[in-house]
Order: sequence, then structure tokens, then C-alpha cells
Amino acid sequence: MIDVEDYIKKQIAVYQANQLEEKRLANAQQRPGRGTEGNLSYGPYLLISREKGAGGNTVAQRVGGQLGWQVFDDRIVDEIAKQAHVSRQLIESLDERDRNTIHDIVGRLLKPHEIGQSGYVVYLKQVVLTLGHQGDVVIVGHAAQYLLPNRFGLSVRMVAPIEARIRRVADKAHLSLDAARAEVERTDRERVRLVRRQFGRNVADPLTYDLIINTAAITVEAAAEIVMTALQRKLGVQMKEGCNVQ
Repeated sequence: MIDVEDYIKKQIAVYQANQLEEKRLANAQQRPGRGTEGNLSYGPYLLISREKGAGGNTVAQRVGGQLGWQVFDDRIVDEIAKQAHVSRQLIESLDERDRNTIHDIVGRLLKPHEIGQSGYVVYLKQVVLTLGHQGDVVIVGHAAQYLLPNRFGLSVRMVAPIEARIRRVADKAHLSLDAARAEVERTDRERVRLVRRQFGRNVADPLTYDLIINTAAITVEAAAEIVMTALQRKLGVQMKEGCNVQ
């Protein structure tokens, strides 16, 4: 299991270094892809939505490795949200104005049925917004495409025919095809339900995304190259020297 506290410390260090760089550039030459909406700066980031077994996590790791960005998959984001002290460590890395802005945004995003729940839902949304504000991150899952402004990142949907995804899950998890089918169908249903319940949206709507990639037609390695090209074209970000594909 990844040490989430160490992960957060690394992200905070990157954020603080970027803040110093932005001050030196005096806003004339901000980080490529970064911008402001309302009272908060965002980006750059890559947001990956995926069907189970479509290779979204693999693409995230490869692109994150090329850019030198931290990769936050759904397990890591979940773990941060559950560990309140880790969430606070991340959020408190911001200045007071930005913390208050994120608090206000989360308050507007909360649905009536969420208000009485534990702090998990609040922290989850705070974590995604904080990571988007800090930038230089890849966020996998948790409907980040509905929480963060699209123009400061690239939103990608990874898909593949269900039979191909079942075979991949079976091979990777050493499951029977029947067990893999049950896992794929369950996960897909949960993700559709989550987005519909929290945002009233259809996660499969193609107009939500900048790019949709069918990984049955190409390899995940080729998919990562396509994503890198799209990031460069849309946001102007570049591969960092000394960073290798993971």
C-alpha cells in the first residue's frame, strides 16, 4: 500500500516550489495550462475517467512519469479523504484565502443527502479541488471532471468493449472469466450510479471529455502517447527532463 502521507508531502513540496516559480515569473509567464476561475487558480492537470479494465490507471502512470506529475488514483484519493489528518495536511498547505475559497465551493457542491454524512464526502471534494488548485497532477476517477474547470486540464475517458475488459481483469487479477465479468459489471454500475447521484450527469456522455480512447483498438502505450500529445497541444505542457515512463 502506498504511504499516502509521503505522497502528500511530495505534492506539497511540488506545490510550494511552483508557487515560488510563479512569483518569479510575476504572472507574465505562468506555468503552461494554469489559470484562474473566480478567486482560485487551477491547473495544469490530467483527469482520467475510465471503464473497469480499460487501462486508465496504466495510462495515468505512464503520462505522470513523463511529466513528473504526481498520480492520484481512486484508491489514493479515497485513502486521503478517509484519513482526516492527511486531508488537513494537504488543505492546510494552502494560504487562508484559498482554503476559504475551497471550503465555499465544497459547501455549494454538497447535495442535501450528503450534508448529514461523515466528513468523508466533504474531504473527498476538498482533496480533489485542492489537488486541482495545486496543479501538476493526474487524477483518476472520483468524477474530478465535474469538480474542476475543464480549460485548465485535459479530461480523458478510457473505454473498451466489455469482453476485452473482462479478459484483462481476469488476467491481471487471476480470476475466472465469470468472476471477472461480475467485477467489471459491478464496478461499471457503481461508477455510473455515483456520477448520476452526485452530479445528475451521465458519465458516458462524450461531450464531457476532450478525448475518448478505445483501448481495444490501440495499446495502452499508444494511448499514453495520444494523451501526452493532447496535453501538449491544449495546455502547452512538456515532458520534464530526467522523467521516465513508469
